[in-house]
Amino acid sequence: MTQTKTRRKERILVVAKDEKLRSELMDTLELAGGYTTNQASTFEDALSEILLIDFDLIITEAELPDLSGMDLLAVVGGLRPNASVIVVDDDLSAKSAVAVFRLGAVDYLYKPLNMTFVLMQVERQLEIRRQQQQYTEYNEPPKVETTLDRAKRLDPRTRPAALVLGRQQFKRINMELNRLLGHVRASFVGLVDSDGNMVGAAGTLDDYDLQLLTRALSIDHKAQKSLASILDESKFHSTYFEGNQVGVYIIEFGMPYIVSLAVICSTDVKPGMVWLYSKRTATIIDDILKTIPQPKTLPKLQS
Repeated sequence: MTQTKTRRKERILVVAKDEKLRSELMDTLELAGGYTTNQASTFEDALSEILLIDFDLIITEAELPDLSGMDLLAVVGGLRPNASVIVVDDDLSAKSAVAVFRLGAVDYLYKPLNMTFVLMQVERQLEIRRQQQQYTEYNEPPKVETTLDRAKRLDPRTRPAALVLGRQQFKRINMELNRLLGHVRASFVGLVDSDGNMVGAAGTLDDYDLQLLTRALSIDHKAQKSLASILDESKFHSTYFEGNQVGVYIIEFGMPYIVSLAVICSTDVKPGMVWLYSKRTATIIDDILKTIPQPKTLPKLQS
């Protein structure tokens, strides 16, 4: 069991047979996220931890040495119904995704993991939990994920980009993001889909940058004064958010898979250069998104 001094009260259990993965997750959650973590390598060890501690979030591998992460997911639903569970698999499988979400998981990630993306997803799920806890205090309806939300992620017509891209497309996108990072001397470059998933990333995010990026992505860009309109740009919707130390450039594009290209730079970097290279990168990624096979026509989701 590993614990660390933390700014937050939430406690996370990391369950993984892969020692390297377990270590990377714990380091990310503790050092970058400021959370308190416990660890387990088997179903039996994880069950012992869950019986002793009321965890806010559990991250588990799908395959464990004794039983599976799916078994653990089912047990958590009975023992700790308020704990959110994220399942990590070796590869993306629609069949596994259906089973995972039916058992109540809040997210389904597959290797290799992008730790920046993992941290953002963890924060998002814990924010939902915080809102649920505040409900009894402030009598405000919590924003919880519905069955319809999960169904949208599984329906090929409405799934976010992160769940429909192939490995080669992911590699091409990350290559372009790394090129952009070098061209504009950014501290971080990321591509986020409409569901808040980090499709690709380059560079690093400190706590300040992560908070600024999260706020920037949560704002309705269309309600802001768009740089796209100033520049007479019709293909991309571009906005800029300036902080005390850094600025966040957001370029939204893609049909039917909407994504946002986010670039975090020092305020000393010339905006014109950032927009020039960012638009070039957005154009290339837009072409990559167009290579995604169009889904078959299915019955519409009923609300």
